[in-house]
Amino acid sequence: MSSELVLVTGGAKSGKSVFAEQSLSARAHVCYIATGVMKQPDPEMQLRIKTHQERRAAKNWATEERYSDVAGFITAHHYDSYLLDDATMLITNLFYNHAVKMAAERHLELDDAIEQMTSDDIDQVSQTIFEAWHRIVEALIATGQSMVVVTNETGLGIVPATKQTRILRDIYGQVNQRLAQAADHVYFVVSGLPQQLK
Repeated sequence: MSSELVLVTGGAKSGKSVFAEQSLSARAHVCYIATGVMKQPDPEMQLRIKTHQERRAAKNWATEERYSDVAGFITAHHYDSYLLDDATMLITNLFYNHAVKMAAERHLELDDAIEQMTSDDIDQVSQTIFEAWHRIVEALIATGQSMVVVTNETGLGIVPATKQTRILRDIYGQVNQRLAQAADHVYFVVSGLPQQLK
């Protein structure tokens, strides 16, 4: 069986997750990779997670909550398809993991460490994240498995006010471009309406 990668992008609350889930409704053996892993209590995030859980409860899909070593998980398992929701949260979590380590090494508060990041620091964290995604795509190809990746389309609004959000916006955009190039199909969801781009 050959692998397949589908990218579903769109703005916040555009209906992209619903569309991604519906695209896999005919498949029985699906693993939902939830990247919104909560490390601290967050009522808004809890509500988002609860909504997603309720929507897929009747589907009887497996759920894996993780954002690190997704490639290793894919290599160790075999499903009809994976649904990774979402790429943006995975990137955010990997970024903050890197930033927390950097802050500890430099004996700085997290916000200060991010504010003081040099171009070399930004390049290093970007490459770490790009490599994680490259391993995911390679794992799908090596095992002949399929995945639908949900992501947020970024950069359609104003330039973010803080350095950290500008760094993240740039990484999101670069990862989205790389995923779109690697994908077999790409959909852009606007107001619940999917438009096929590739």
